[in-house]
This record gives sequence, structure tokens and C-alpha cells, in this order.
Amino acid sequence: MENKDIKLWDFHQDENRSHLKASYPRQNMIANKIYKFLKKWSKILEIWFWDWYLLNKLANSWFDVIWQDLSDKNIEITKKQWNNNKINFVLWDDSWKFKFNDNTLDWFIASEVLEHMNDEQLNICISEIYRLLKKWWFAFLTFPAREKLKISECMCPNCWEIFHKWWHKQTWNNEKIKLLFDKFEIITLKEFVSRPKWTNVISEFIWYLKYIWWYILNMNKSYFVIIKKKS
Repeated sequence: MENKDIKLWDFHQDENRSHLKASYPRQNMIANKIYKFLKKWSKILEIWFWDWYLLNKLANSWFDVIWQDLSDKNIEITKKQWNNNKINFVLWDDSWKFKFNDNTLDWFIASEVLEHMNDEQLNICISEIYRLLKKWWFAFLTFPAREKLKISECMCPNCWEIFHKWWHKQTWNNEKIKLLFDKFEIITLKEFVSRPKWTNVISEFIWYLKYIWWYILNMNKSYFVIIKKKS
């Protein structure tokens, strides 16, 4: 990842952490899906996820859980936030290579991560997923479905650079998923809309009206994908 990308995510993960709670309903959904597959003593790696809410849910005495992030500052902050000594931390450098031996992972998790990579970084990461997973074990991935990147472009008023407001660089559809993950068996390929946890009926009703509108226009959906290493 380019240095300016790291600065952006240092801001979103370290100085602007309050927005991360909006992702918790999606991560709860992911955790419920993963529980169906996990076995005792599973070794799990999640990459670059914000405040490791998901791994904090998964971490217990039965699982060997590793969290790898680009930001050493974020690692220090999240250690203090959750105070969970069952999670191991690894700082990820910009080579996009993982410092683990081949065939060592049971689970690889990347939720709302791969869309932030350029083509070179993405190809390296997919190769690394294949290298790290044990035969017949799984990766769980989520990313936006059919996102129109141009819609979310912004311009910096200081340098006039045009960029995606969340620094997304990939857009995904069924064909692209099947093409890039051709070495894997695709177990699940579905779309979802993350549903917030509302505290009152009116807010929930408004959300459902939005959901119907998004469904009609095929907007604001994400993929969740489970792939298995075949050989």
C-alpha cells in the first residue's frame, strides 16, 4: 500500500474510530457464519480490520487467533481498547507478504479489505491466501457488490487530486470473483445488506424503507464469499 493510503487509514482507525461501530452488525453476521465452520484448535488470521471487533468475538481458548494490520498505532490502541490477551498481533509491511509458513491457516478473514487494494496488491494477497491455507480449509471475504467507483469520488481542495472517499480501488461482480479465485472452490457466493441494530421502531421502519429502495435499485449491497483451498 502506498504511504498516503496508510496515512488515510491511520486517521480512520486511530483518530476517527467512532464510525467503526457502524460495521458491528455486519461483523456479527460474519461471526455467526464462521461459527458453523470452526473446529477446535482452528488457526485464524484476519487482516487489516480496524478495531478487531470480530476477532474479539471469535477469540477464546479453542482458537489460535492472529490479527495483522498495517498500522502499528492502531495495534497499540486496540490492544488497550479490548484488553484481550488471546489475540496475537502482527504488523503488516507494504510488501503484502505474510510472515507465516505455507499451509498453516485454517481460516483467513478479509472483511471489506480487498476493495482497497490495487491490482498488484490484490494478486499478491490472493496468492498469499492460497499459500497460507491448509488443504480443504477456508477463507471468508466480504466486499461491496458492483460498486460504481466514480459515484464516490472526491477532490482534494489543496492538491486537486481525485480519489474515492473510502479509497476503494476495486469493484466486484460474480464474474470477477470466479475469475480471480479460480484456484479455490467457491462454497458460498451471496449478497447481503448489513442491518443495523435499532433501538426504536421508527428508526427500524425508516431503515426498511431504505432497504426496499436499495433492493429495487440494486444498491448498497455487499458480497459475502466463502472459498475453500482445493489442493
